[in-house]
Amino acid sequence: MEWCSECAPKTRRYFGVLSSCTEGIRPLVATFIQTIIIFAGVYKAACQMTRSETRFAQLLTVGVHRIRIREEKTIRAVQDELGYTMGRDGGSSIEYWRKGHIPLRASEVENLAREIVKRGHLDQEWLEQFLRSAGYPGVIELIGELFMPEGVHAAAHAAAHNGSNGVRDQGLPVNDADDHANNYDGLRDIDTQRLIPFVIGPPIVHPRQFFGREYELRRIFGLLKHFPLQNAAIIGPHRSGKTSLLHYLKHITSITPGQLRPGQRLTWLPNPEQYTWIFIDFQDARMCNLEFLLRSMLTGMRFPVPSPCNLNNFMDVVSHRLCTPTVVLMDEIGAGLQSPELDQQFWWSMRSLCSNLTGGNLSFILTAHDLPDRVADQYGKPSPFFNIIGHTLTLGPLTEAEACDLISSSPQPFPFPDVEWILEQSGRWPALLQILCYARLLAFDDGCTDDTWKEEALRSMAPYRYLLARQQ
Repeated sequence: MEWCSECAPKTRRYFGVLSSCTEGIRPLVATFIQTIIIFAGVYKAACQMTRSETRFAQLLTVGVHRIRIREEKTIRAVQDELGYTMGRDGGSSIEYWRKGHIPLRASEVENLAREIVKRGHLDQEWLEQFLRSAGYPGVIELIGELFMPEGVHAAAHAAAHNGSNGVRDQGLPVNDADDHANNYDGLRDIDTQRLIPFVIGPPIVHPRQFFGREYELRRIFGLLKHFPLQNAAIIGPHRSGKTSLLHYLKHITSITPGQLRPGQRLTWLPNPEQYTWIFIDFQDARMCNLEFLLRSMLTGMRFPVPSPCNLNNFMDVVSHRLCTPTVVLMDEIGAGLQSPELDQQFWWSMRSLCSNLTGGNLSFILTAHDLPDRVADQYGKPSPFFNIIGHTLTLGPLTEAEACDLISSSPQPFPFPDVEWILEQSGRWPALLQILCYARLLAFDDGCTDDTWKEEALRSMAPYRYLLARQQ
């Protein structure tokens, strides 16, 4: 049998494992023979299969229909579920790929193949043709992982990794515990008619409820339209809307138009489907654990998680795999800097990834109460990472037009004198506008016809009056 240049060295490696067997492990010989038979099927003609969009679309359609038959579901349901698994908001991406468009990232092809093989019980031949039609580079390794007998896979994996860090040549084991984590957050399923008119307390997550910040949005998306992607810091006091802005950045380019207000802009990027957004909340104590943070970032990028998931392996994975625009949104960087595990080496590594190892495809957008380098000095962790944050946006009050848009979103229009009062008392800060508008709407619902609602509104906003002091 004639082997191609790709298969030959890998096949010799497994023959080497077989030839090294002694009499004491001869019972494994039969299992090794099964392995050789599997790899013998990958002969030269198969290896020469070229990338084909038409063939990819046909094979993907076969996989979708196989799952439909096995699970007795509709095509739409299967596509939606596959889309969610891929970190997309439903099945539109699957339908798009079925029309002859191959995913841009090898990791997307791999994750799609894994899911279809698992749910549709597709065989080795389908997997091989599917991967090759997509131009996937690690065909042999993935076939071996998914179809090699379990005992042999462990032995071959150990032999192949002997003396190496186990990252570049053999592919990465995916940690099943992370499979559930993806970018899908259910926003597309929300009935917008049930959204509360005004939000008090938690940050704004749904784009329909977000108002204003047009200047900041133009600036930030302007940094992300061209290569290399650039980095920015969003500065502002507590309750100024930093977290809400990060959520809006993450969701606005992928939300469906029907989820937005009439006239609300969503065309901020030329090819938004190419972008990956990762939200890191450093107020979540788990994100201050290095391994958990690295796993979360890799899962958000839809990359396999190495074992061990340490900084060296993380750097190797991202630097070799990241080839499409990826934006990491880091909320409350000061909380992250307090973590002993996120030391200077970690921040040095993030700078290296962004500056030198990802071809300009990686951007960091941070939030903090002060300039990031000052915050880093405050916690004794000065780092050149913060020198690459070349743009700073300071959040202040909304413009009058933006504040009026928020007020006019009330399901019950407010009298003009009340609108004037709300604008004056809130200083046009979004958090204060939300409090005062909610109080006015509640007064409507309670049938209140006097101004007693204003007293309650002022008491509710009292803890945040420091925002008004910043304008003086």
